[in-house]
Amino acid sequence: MTLLPAEKRERFPLAGLVAVCLAALSLSSCARDLRVEKGLFAQPQGKKLGMTIYQPRAQAQEPRPGMVLIHGGAWRFGPRWQQLWYCRNFARAGYVVMSIDYRLMPRWTFPYALYDAKAAVRWLRMHAGDYRVDPDRIVTFGASAGGHLAALLAATTPENLLEGPSNPGVSSEVSAVISLYGVVDLTKYRELQKPGWFGRKAVEGMMKFAGPRVAKEGEDPLLLASPIHYAHPGMPAVFLAHGEKDRFVHVEQSIAFHKRLQELGVPTRLIIFPKRNHGFDYIHTNERRWLFGQMLAFLAEYNKPVSVAGTDK
Repeated sequence: MTLLPAEKRERFPLAGLVAVCLAALSLSSCARDLRVEKGLFAQPQGKKLGMTIYQPRAQAQEPRPGMVLIHGGAWRFGPRWQQLWYCRNFARAGYVVMSIDYRLMPRWTFPYALYDAKAAVRWLRMHAGDYRVDPDRIVTFGASAGGHLAALLAATTPENLLEGPSNPGVSSEVSAVISLYGVVDLTKYRELQKPGWFGRKAVEGMMKFAGPRVAKEGEDPLLLASPIHYAHPGMPAVFLAHGEKDRFVHVEQSIAFHKRLQELGVPTRLIIFPKRNHGFDYIHTNERRWLFGQMLAFLAEYNKPVSVAGTDK
């Protein structure tokens, strides 16, 4: 776990790995260096699920790694272009990025969003030849509610019976996960006993999301909707980042998940940003660029990218 001191934050633009991110400042901010296309990857129960794929225009000699990128929004809202900065810059770093829709609350409770995320991984693997993606190097990225789904992609297996019916016939396994301030232990909302939205109302909202579809009598639905519950030895590497003062997804969730992964021998890293709240990377762009460099370094170790380019400011 890394807790960054204030003086380190002041030097973010000069940090070592950010040099990788800024190596090609000549790249156009309007993404002319990328190919972008839209389509559908599944239609479960008649619900059309869209995707946007970002990939470098330059040809690569070897197949590129793939990424399924999942937006946040409390499982209730959020367009798939919410994480546009990351979509573009991971594509510039050599990834074929598939940003996805998924079914939302209040109609669609857990585990439907997870079904859709798994369907997206399977779709990208099934179409790996069309996009020159290495099917053995597909990672996932998510923030907030998207971080929850990304972590579940890494933690769950077919034995958990959470695969969903769309795009069958191939694996939904990912090789690494990045979860930014993700909801990884829903039981923490009950344990913290904080007032207002962070106490009773938060538990009520989480219970509506967790729902009765998975939990049997006597089981805790909050636990069964939590990635930490499914963590196991041999699962993919997990990168976590969280703001210390996050009032929506408490940092205790990432700390508990990180500790559990370490106990299981799963490669993991947690970076805590002091004095930062939920979604800090939208506001503190220097920190976002530094964090992006850390993500690239983590993925380079566990899911080597084809090439590295620059980033938007």
